[in-house]
Amino acid sequence: MLTEDTVKRHAYLIIAHHHFDMLSRLIRALDSEHADFYIHINKSVRDLDEQAILSAAVKSRAQIFRKYKITWGADTQIRCELFLMEQAAKGRYDYYHLLSGVDIPLKTGREIEAFFETQESSFLEVKQETDLTGTLERVRYFYPLQPLIGRQKTGRGWRYALLDQLAYESLKIQKLLGVDRTKNAPFAYCRGGNWFSIRHDLVEYAIGQKKLIGRYFYSTMNADEMFLQCVAMASPLQDTIVKENLRLVDWQRTEHGGCSPHTFTMEDWDMLTSSDKLFARKFDPAIDAEVIDALYSRLENSN
Repeated sequence: MLTEDTVKRHAYLIIAHHHFDMLSRLIRALDSEHADFYIHINKSVRDLDEQAILSAAVKSRAQIFRKYKITWGADTQIRCELFLMEQAAKGRYDYYHLLSGVDIPLKTGREIEAFFETQESSFLEVKQETDLTGTLERVRYFYPLQPLIGRQKTGRGWRYALLDQLAYESLKIQKLLGVDRTKNAPFAYCRGGNWFSIRHDLVEYAIGQKKLIGRYFYSTMNADEMFLQCVAMASPLQDTIVKENLRLVDWQRTEHGGCSPHTFTMEDWDMLTSSDKLFARKFDPAIDAEVIDALYSRLENSN
C-alpha cells in the first residue's frame, strides 16, 4: 500500500508568455500535495498579476521566474529549460514535466500521478530519421541574430528585413568558410518534441552536460527540439528512455508555414477525448474558447 512517503513527487516546469488565464487553469487542474510548479514567464511581459497565477496553487508550491526574453527559434528556449531544470532539481522530484502555458491535461491530476506510480522510465520523444540534412542545418552554423529576429512574418518593417538580410549574409559567409559545428560531436544527432516527462536522474545528467550543450546548441536555430534528445541518447540512461512524450500534438495540420502544430478546436473533440495521452497542445482562446472550457469541465466532472 502506498503511503505519503512512497508516493512519487512531481515538478511541473511551465513556460508561458500569454493567455495567463489558461495558465491558472492548468495549475488548478494539476494542483496536488505531491506536485510543485516552476513557472517561467517571458521577461517581455508587462503588467503581470503574479499573485493571481500563484494563488491557483493551493496544495502545491509555485514559483514564478522572469529570467529570459524567449524568442522563437533562438537558444533562449534551451537556456530557459535548463534553468527550470536547475531550479526544480534542488527539490529532487521523481518526475519533471515540461509544459507550455497553453497545454491542457487530458487526464486528471490524480490520474496522471497514478500513471507515473507504475513507471520507472523517462518519456522523451526521439524521432528515428534516416535523413537529418534539414535538421542539421539548424545546428551546423551560428545564428547569433535569431534572438532579435524570431518567427519570420511578412510586413514587419525595414528593421526585420535588415536583420533577415544580415542573417542570410552571415550564413553565406559561414558556408564559404566551411563552418560545421557538428564535426566531432560526441553524440549522434536526433530530434523530437521538446516537451517531456523525465526522471530526476536524467534531469541531473542534463544539467551536468550544460557546458557541452552550450558548445553545440547555443546560437543555433530551433535546437530546443534536439539538445536533450542528443544528450540523453548518448548517456548511460538511454535504456531508461521511452521514445515518446505522452503529448497529443497534431503536426499533420501545421500552421505558420509548418512552424507550429494545429490549434485544437471543438471539431477535434473526439480525438481529444479518446486519446490515451496525458497532455495536449496547443490551444488558443482567441481561436476556440469553447473547447478549452469543455475540456476543463470534463476534468472537473471526473474529479
